[in-house]
Amino acid sequence: MSIRDAVRKWLFPSEERANVNDPHFWPQIFGDRHLSQSNIVVTPETAMKLSAVYACIRVIAEAIASIPLQLYKKSKDGKELAESHDLYYLLHDQPNPMQTSFEFREMITAHLLLRGNAFVYKEKTDVSINALYPLNPAKMIVERDNYTTRYRYTDEQGRQYIYPQEYIWHIPGMSFDGIIGISPISYARDVIGLGLSADQYASKVYANYARMGVVLTYPGKLSPEAELSLKDSVSEAYSGQNAYKTMILQGGLGIEKVGMTNDEAQFIEQKAMSIEEIARIFKVPSILIGHPDKAATYASVEQQMLSFITHTIRPWTSRIEQSITKSLLQGREQKKYYAEFNLNDFVRGDISTRYSAYAAGRQWGWLSINDIRKLENMNSIEEGGDDYLYPLNMTIVGEEPLEPVTQGGGNGQDEVQGK
Repeated sequence: MSIRDAVRKWLFPSEERANVNDPHFWPQIFGDRHLSQSNIVVTPETAMKLSAVYACIRVIAEAIASIPLQLYKKSKDGKELAESHDLYYLLHDQPNPMQTSFEFREMITAHLLLRGNAFVYKEKTDVSINALYPLNPAKMIVERDNYTTRYRYTDEQGRQYIYPQEYIWHIPGMSFDGIIGISPISYARDVIGLGLSADQYASKVYANYARMGVVLTYPGKLSPEAELSLKDSVSEAYSGQNAYKTMILQGGLGIEKVGMTNDEAQFIEQKAMSIEEIARIFKVPSILIGHPDKAATYASVEQQMLSFITHTIRPWTSRIEQSITKSLLQGREQKKYYAEFNLNDFVRGDISTRYSAYAAGRQWGWLSINDIRKLENMNSIEEGGDDYLYPLNMTIVGEEPLEPVTQGGGNGQDEVQGK
């Protein structure tokens, strides 16, 4: 045990406490209960068994994980990549020896979407952070004492650790107390529970070869032994692999089907509504989770994609960016550096749209050749690559127009540049 670990253990003595069996744990994560109105237990684990929930989590987590996350340093001209900073490599390439940046960000985003909180252990020295290790939020308890926050974590072997705030990067989701993020699953338990109930119902129906239950009627009265024997014999002879065989009834026995049909229960409509409700909770266009909108057109789908970036992805990335500044940058660094997700790839559009936008930017002077080539992931050029143009007839009101300088392009056309 290191000196730092010994001091930390002395300052914050460990207490024996279970994790998921701890009575303080579930109320903190899910509230007072996690049983839905449909009598289905809804937890992050059971919720992921519902295909719509799994699809929404995967779409958002993979989208955020695929966006380049870079560290920038503020400069007089705007910003520049801070590639020499230790944190740049951890965020952009590899946060720890076991994970890539994609895997790391996919994991913490899934934690946020399922449990409302993401916790990351900071392996650090006095001057820098060496690695970032994500922790399971199901095994973390946040303890608040006046102005001090401590994090009690139980690992897979049942060992407990208490970390002071400086060793934990905590990203809370939407919160009511400013400390712990609320679990989206806990507040959507009834909708998710209804979806799980529909799946269970469908499984049971098809396990019985899509046949509803039946009632056998007899004009007289059977003894308990005869009733049980009749029930067992009919079940053995005409269910499972023997389903749909011809049934022969004797002695006045009759048969009657009971229960609602799928049409009567509006099963298909209920399944569709459940998918749409879950997509609404996570703010994911239903078309992205394999539930197409029959009224959608190409133009409306394009707007849905833009809305997904603006109203779903952007808020999550902003939350993570600001949390990086708060928890991973120290002191004066917070005023000099900042992390940013590059969303340009998501809003680039098709090649025709991009080239039209580049042409406008080049013509009106806010894009150079190298700016455009960089956006298209192409190498820059040296001669004239960083020159900016401006229209010949544009000038400040009340001033004389600048005289243009023309350069022969070798093809009979001249390019107008500012002096």
